[in-house]
Amino acid sequence: MEVMKVGPFDLKPFLYLFSVVLILCFCFDTTRETLKNPAIFFALAALLIVFFTMRGRMNMSDINSIYIILVLGTLLKVFYVIYTAVWTRQHDVIDFGVGEGHAGYIEYIYFNNALPSGDPRDRWAFFQPPLHHILAAVWMKVCNKFGLIYRQLQENIQGMTLFYTAGTVFLSSDICKELGLKERGQKAALLLISFHPVFILLSGSINNDALSLFLMTFALYVLILWYKKPSFGLIVLLAVFLGLSMFAKLSAGLLAPAAAFLFPVKLLRDKGNAGKYLLSYLCFGVIVIPLGIGWELRNMVLYGMPFNYIPPVGEQLTKTDLFSRLFDLRMHSVYPAMVKNGDPYDEYNVFLAMLKTSLFDDSNFGLESGFLTPAAILLFITALILLLVCFFATVKVTAGAFKGFRAGSSQAELILMLAVFYLTMLGAYFSFALGSENYSAESFRYISASIIVEGIFLGLLIDRGDEEETAQAEIERKPGRAILWVEGVFAFSSAVLYTMLGFTR
Repeated sequence: MEVMKVGPFDLKPFLYLFSVVLILCFCFDTTRETLKNPAIFFALAALLIVFFTMRGRMNMSDINSIYIILVLGTLLKVFYVIYTAVWTRQHDVIDFGVGEGHAGYIEYIYFNNALPSGDPRDRWAFFQPPLHHILAAVWMKVCNKFGLIYRQLQENIQGMTLFYTAGTVFLSSDICKELGLKERGQKAALLLISFHPVFILLSGSINNDALSLFLMTFALYVLILWYKKPSFGLIVLLAVFLGLSMFAKLSAGLLAPAAAFLFPVKLLRDKGNAGKYLLSYLCFGVIVIPLGIGWELRNMVLYGMPFNYIPPVGEQLTKTDLFSRLFDLRMHSVYPAMVKNGDPYDEYNVFLAMLKTSLFDDSNFGLESGFLTPAAILLFITALILLLVCFFATVKVTAGAFKGFRAGSSQAELILMLAVFYLTMLGAYFSFALGSENYSAESFRYISASIIVEGIFLGLLIDRGDEEETAQAEIERKPGRAILWVEGVFAFSSAVLYTMLGFTR
């Protein structure tokens, strides 16, 4: 067994990523909240010098376009963490020292070495499962042992969320390989995933979204591995990661219907081992149920808190009728319309809110600098094009998978599993967004994993044009090349916007 591998899992990318986190947390003063810092410039210059002088000793065949996409996407997230404060573009974090919000939740565990007592509804955000807050408090204690100031301890929580979010992108690359995507398909998928702003924003967000996403993506990866080569160890690992993802945030259970789709399919395909599978499924349930919903059951028994309790949040929408929420597509800016930013209304059309919050969260970067707006407009246009293309790819690839499903193709079954996951996320999003009259219910971060699925479907669609070497196939490959060019512009505009933002601080 290789030193950097444990079973089917390659640890090398995560060790590299952890080394980046250590450098960021212990070698940089991230409390300065700007990219206008000589240390950053000279650190990059030193890395380039080392790379240039050692390139002859490196295996350059390993440094392909996919490797470059992953590295540059990670670097972009590092930049964002460097200039983003723990109270900037956050959700339900509030601030340290005030006793509520995700920051107060982490701080309580840090100082008291215990979970908060009393009804979780009495303090904002304390109803959330505590896994992220426990890990963040432990990480702060570790950093404190090395004499860092308390303000730096707070910022270092972003080192964890950076690891979770960049790790999610690495796992997405592994999922692409397991699904058999070729190089062009992987490139198409990872250009979208690695440079998508929703993951940049999550890398600096110190609430529980990033950890939940990372663990859920890991569970998805393990689910695919198990389906291709079933083993008792993998079903246990799947239960642990899915349960822990829900112990970070209950909405990670959106992956459960996808697993529930594959379980009976595998049972029917291999009836001779039905007993083995039924025992595995029982073991899965025994592990995932207490891990996944134990916190909610505890609060329901002790304090009478509803199982899926969500407090009323966000600004009231100016239009709440269903027609306006679905079909009124008027817009005066690519940024989300918000009253607190000086707009006449809060974004009420659910489709525009979905797209805009995925790209800019709740922010109007034009208020920080007018120089950012051209990149934001270009990002919006390319994202809209890719959204339509990805939706077409999802429909087309899923439709093709039904034929393979009848023929017993394992790849077709995995594609249908992804389609179930995708539909579950969309259904949950629209149900929550349209069922609430609050703006915050429309935030795309609730279904950020849908970008991973869309990227995979896009990659699968592009790969289909590479299967044959004929004149007709060459014609069919042209749209794929055009899509890759659009993705390149999308990635470029995302990188420009979220790098330039750091020089406005």
